[in-house]
Amino acid sequence: MNGLRRVVLVFASGLLAVLGLAVVPSASAQTTTPPLTYTVQTSGADLAHAQDGDPLHITVSGLPADATATFYVCPAQLRDSLLKSQLDPVTKKLVWVPDPSLANRVNAYCGSFNDELSGAPFQTPRSERGRSALTQSVVFDTYVPRGTSAPKNVSFDPEFTTLNPSATIPWPANPDKKQYSYTCDDAHPCTMMLKLTGKPAGATAAQTVYDSSISFTASPPGLKIQGCGGVGAGTVTASMPERFGRTAVAWNQLLCAPTKAAQPANILAETEDTGLTSFDKGDSDVVFTGSGGALAAQDVRARSYVPVALNATVLAAVGWTPTDRSDSGAALVARLASNLRFSWDDVANMLSKGGELPDAGGRGGIFTNGSALVTRNPALAAISGPTSPVQAPDARAGHSDSTFYGVTGESGPGSVPLALSGKLAGLPAWTYGNFRSPQGDPLAGNGKPVGVVSDLNTLNLGDDGVHNVDAKTGRINVRKQVSNTTLGTGIECTNGCLNWVVTDLATATEYGWTPVALPNGKGGYIAPTPATLQAAAAHAKPAKDGSLEITGAADDPNAYPLTFVESMAAPVNPLVDASCAPEKAKQDQLATFLKAATNGGQNGMGPGMVALTPDLLSAAQDAATKVGTGTAASACHEQQEAQNPAADGPGPGASGGPVGGDLGGNGPGSGASATGPAQDAALTMKAPTAASVQAARNLADGVRIPLFPGAGALAALIPLLALVALVLLPSSTGYLTAGKPLPPWVNRFARRLRTLRGRA
Repeated sequence: MNGLRRVVLVFASGLLAVLGLAVVPSASAQTTTPPLTYTVQTSGADLAHAQDGDPLHITVSGLPADATATFYVCPAQLRDSLLKSQLDPVTKKLVWVPDPSLANRVNAYCGSFNDELSGAPFQTPRSERGRSALTQSVVFDTYVPRGTSAPKNVSFDPEFTTLNPSATIPWPANPDKKQYSYTCDDAHPCTMMLKLTGKPAGATAAQTVYDSSISFTASPPGLKIQGCGGVGAGTVTASMPERFGRTAVAWNQLLCAPTKAAQPANILAETEDTGLTSFDKGDSDVVFTGSGGALAAQDVRARSYVPVALNATVLAAVGWTPTDRSDSGAALVARLASNLRFSWDDVANMLSKGGELPDAGGRGGIFTNGSALVTRNPALAAISGPTSPVQAPDARAGHSDSTFYGVTGESGPGSVPLALSGKLAGLPAWTYGNFRSPQGDPLAGNGKPVGVVSDLNTLNLGDDGVHNVDAKTGRINVRKQVSNTTLGTGIECTNGCLNWVVTDLATATEYGWTPVALPNGKGGYIAPTPATLQAAAAHAKPAKDGSLEITGAADDPNAYPLTFVESMAAPVNPLVDASCAPEKAKQDQLATFLKAATNGGQNGMGPGMVALTPDLLSAAQDAATKVGTGTAASACHEQQEAQNPAADGPGPGASGGPVGGDLGGNGPGSGASATGPAQDAALTMKAPTAASVQAARNLADGVRIPLFPGAGALAALIPLLALVALVLLPSSTGYLTAGKPLPPWVNRFARRLRTLRGRA
């Protein structure tokens, strides 16, 4: 028997060897030119469901040395209507014939974009990009565009030419002189057309290929809840800053998408101070904030602050630096990916000394050649300006034109500036520079301490002539402000360029911006990561209003010092309607939403939001048990009082009032008094009107969950999985979000499935 096996194995091996020779010709028999081989990978955006502005990272690997690449934005269906002239060999006359050349079609139909997100042209690379000698790949960092390409004439397309018919060119058919354009949106897919050029090993000449494998669609940016039944009678109204929107969407879908039920929470995007007032007056059922009641103008409604996530204030760098080299040794700009190291004085000077003349005293001189910041960070030192090293400080500081001065962020009171200025307050560098009014008069705040501020606009001393921060309303407008350096394709980015954003970690992560690393208190620097935020959370302590604040993290070398706790403020007394009748359906939905947030929802948050530590999660679950434990009568009394607050402001224990002074690095809410001229006045609130609230409530009507890696391979199993889900999910979701064990029959069913799988 063993001998027979050997014979069979030898025969099979020989057969395979012969078949292999039959399939692969010998080297001497190969007469064709070796093909240009490569692989294309994308990351960042979910190209099948992308939104305008989603970051897109394209990597082309496997190209030969000295290969180059560039890309164009093209419609997925590229027209094939071009004509070209040639000499008829028989008649010796000029004739017109179809021109199917892909290169000519790309040049003719793939134009520049007037992008809707930025309000400016969407620029593709101005020249071919060389292969990196370090990674042996070509990398493009861009974002998904949506908008209308600039209308143009296509000279040799009969339907879009400006030429008139004549005896020699009889084909023009465009009497109205219409122009060619296209869009990239949900109804009109597009491609990132790659032009790749390289000389394969063994080839005698370089080859150029066009790759159209990167197809995409783009919808307008915004929060959309998809797969649920919309707003129902039990849907609670949740006010929140925009940074928390993706997480709220994920929690909604966790609860309502499996059964297409009504969504638990309707999202109202509001600044934190406005949201807290909406909650206090009863216009919103819950509110999300990162600083407890520190931004509240009034505090009538009894609330429980339920921790739900960790976030952090960051100074984010957006742009490019020539730290890479091509195969030929030429400088190659690359998207900034490393965490630059900033001292506290660097941050203070950047935000208080003005942005004009960064080659002298602007930004406190931190971007000048040879400064401590530039010397500490090779990526900054490598930036030399578009045409001259003299322009290097401008390029590093973001002074790319006469109206933008480098640092931007969201307008309005919020936890981000509160946490940052609370850490900087008291530092000698945290003082205003010397500014003059448009009339040339010195400003009263010159040289005085900045103190603690809750709104980035405060850093400008109330005068348009002071350019410390260009604060914008809403995250979309912040993104517009830095769109040029996000693409990095303008002339100003030839040898590197940067812009700077004061924001939070969730926003920076979502948009692909790189936070700087800050001092860790032990002589080193630390960047915001899930691990460093959770290390900081070990120092969380109760504040006076019952929320949690992080104190003492600056002395922990493993903790990111600007970490803060995102909390959901929910009413202690039950929800009631305008007639003070209990709203049981909404109360039940709120309880479900809280259980999801403090259980399974911790594993399904938006980009950059970090899950609570076990200790904070336990505290969150305890805080959630207090919600709705009061009486309807108390809720009715609060409702009436909140609509007509006492003239002397919040009552005992309220957290509103002026925000100012030095918090000593202990974060917002410590109740310190004001010390500097830039302290905020008492925050005045304007409650939303019924029309504005309804308009905001109509905002959320659908979001998608990005596909997980490998989902395509499971496509054939989706019907079966859906059947199982219909059996298990309605019951399982309720038990899991409630933090309870599954019933025995579910476990028995799961064991039987495992047994069947083992037999298969």
